[in-house]
Amino acid sequence: MKRPLQYIVLLLLLTESLPATPMDASDWTYIPIDDAKQKWGDWDKPEWLRYFGLDFGDVDRDGNIDIVSGRYIYHNPGGSMEKPWPRTVLDDNVDAIFAIDADGDPHADIIAQALPNIYWYEALDEEGTRFSRKVISTIPPTGHVNSQGFEKAQILSGGLLELVIASNGNIYCIAIPEDTDSAEKWPTHLIARNTSDEGIGVGDIDEDGDLDIACGRRPEGENEPLILVWYENPGNVKGPWQDYVIGRTEKPIDRVELGDLNGDGHLEIVLSQERYPGLEPDGKLLWFSRQESIHQEWEKHSIVTQYSMNNLDLADIDRDGDVDIITNEHKGPRLETQLWMNDGQAHFTKHVLDTGKENHLGTQFVDLDGDGDLDVAGCAWDHYRWMHVWRNDAVKSLSEGSIVRKPRRTATAVAEKKLGEQREKLRATRTVYEETPHFVVYTKTATYYYDIKGGGFSRIIDRYGNDWVSFKRNPWGQYPASAASAFRGLPNCVWNGHDDGAGHPGHSKCTSRLRGNRIITQSLSGKWRWSWEFFDDHAVLDVAKADPERKYWFLYEGTPGGVFEPANSYFGTSNGGPSSEQPDFYGGRVLGDRFQWMYAGNKDVKTVLYMLQLQEDNLTDVISYLGNSESGIQSENGMTVFGFGRTTDTKPLLTGPNRFVIGFYPESITDASQHVKFAEYLKQRFIKK
Repeated sequence: MKRPLQYIVLLLLLTESLPATPMDASDWTYIPIDDAKQKWGDWDKPEWLRYFGLDFGDVDRDGNIDIVSGRYIYHNPGGSMEKPWPRTVLDDNVDAIFAIDADGDPHADIIAQALPNIYWYEALDEEGTRFSRKVISTIPPTGHVNSQGFEKAQILSGGLLELVIASNGNIYCIAIPEDTDSAEKWPTHLIARNTSDEGIGVGDIDEDGDLDIACGRRPEGENEPLILVWYENPGNVKGPWQDYVIGRTEKPIDRVELGDLNGDGHLEIVLSQERYPGLEPDGKLLWFSRQESIHQEWEKHSIVTQYSMNNLDLADIDRDGDVDIITNEHKGPRLETQLWMNDGQAHFTKHVLDTGKENHLGTQFVDLDGDGDLDVAGCAWDHYRWMHVWRNDAVKSLSEGSIVRKPRRTATAVAEKKLGEQREKLRATRTVYEETPHFVVYTKTATYYYDIKGGGFSRIIDRYGNDWVSFKRNPWGQYPASAASAFRGLPNCVWNGHDDGAGHPGHSKCTSRLRGNRIITQSLSGKWRWSWEFFDDHAVLDVAKADPERKYWFLYEGTPGGVFEPANSYFGTSNGGPSSEQPDFYGGRVLGDRFQWMYAGNKDVKTVLYMLQLQEDNLTDVISYLGNSESGIQSENGMTVFGFGRTTDTKPLLTGPNRFVIGFYPESITDASQHVKFAEYLKQRFIKK
């Protein structure tokens, strides 16, 4: 979550020659860079879970520091930073916690958690808009699935930084190998036992030249961390390290940071307390000073008692030579973002930077605009859709010539133009998904995962990160359980017979090759051949050859908006819509009629997936929902079933060559007038006569 120690030292060097500056609210400009961020629980269980990650780095290599949080990358527009921040959404529901340089190449690297897995995302382009993914380590999940305590730190002397992560009552250290490409897993060591999963502070507590760790611990029989401890680095990662109790608190320890607060040349420890549900202002901001021996309990000092503080960072924000504190009230009526200014002797005065902006593991110091002072970035929990930036404008009030803004390596306008151009180009690469080789095709509105041997899509991801197919390999071939996994796909053409599974992800009945903006697929038997042609906002399937002795269908079986929610879903067809009907496939109810086109949507998502058959016919097409249990549409998981050329009792009807279109319409369709507007959109683009 934090920048490495070397980065902090660099910031201090950049600012130490600048005159001290007051930090009033008028010195800051608030910039809301996102108000539509989704949460972990929008895609995976538990539904209430949010993201914890927040880190910074030049992901797109344009000279501006970008923000990484959850599955999102926010591309800094540069300049005043008040222009829109373009957003890249990672293909998977992961919580990105580190922006690093793992392999020394020109492309960015991101470390993300979806515990028990730790992933390395390596950018495939300098713009940082598409990534490959690899599992580099596994550590136990927490009660919140993912960790809330993580740091980049030079635990071992020399080499690259290590990744320190608290999880399931222990702390792990992941070392970056010299050869990241050939290393199957990155070396992972348990270095501290009996800790919380909350904040980690890193610093040289015993002043022996290596970095130690401070964090919270749960007393025996307790669920909350009420003991502050530090772990002594023995100079290697052989654990567990020796631990020493610093002190005890009455309320749970959340964030932990280290810094020299009183100017005595030694590190003190600062912590903020979490209060849940946080209805009362009874959380403390505390700091601990060492006594004669660092191995004995330290002296406890209180700065303030107020509402829950799940945020903390330290830096010399006013450039007067001492360490100041920033925190934010995570609960309460004012949600104050507070700077606690240090007089050099650990006496603190509160300055309110802003109010009404909730943060959680946020309020982190970072120089986002490259002007030599520290700005602030934050992410939220209760108001999780918001990403915050506060630009530090204090330098603007200094006398002319007192600071020279660093020149941009790339002008803002050029960077924005380059990023836009790259995103509009069709790009493709190879990857492995669900243990199977895939082509990944990137377009302006969607990312398509195409199973090379299966001949069908296992994932179709919209620009918001929602996977509308969500194929999983297991459970395999179980009715109805596989409605949550292996039944999913598109176009799922061939059913039964020698070529059963051709066109369906997870099967191995095809070969595929990539040519320009087309994927060409042929069945191993040679009886089937089709191709997909990709455009910015749609893709066209051309079935050029079909087995004359076997009929087929064009079928979408997937998750509109990324989830199975019949009660929150809707659909429409060339016969009318939108409709909120919930036909239950398992219960024997399937809507059958003749449709030229159909669409599926989710009420919480601002787009719909549509399918269009370019040649009209008189065959039956179907719509239904299949749950993954005997509970039918009330099942916890399942899929939507849309199909051209299929009877209501599951028989294929299509023969010979055919052409189909799929794509994302960039609006939701919530009433009849919007349905008519969408119908006109299709007519003008694809149904011209």
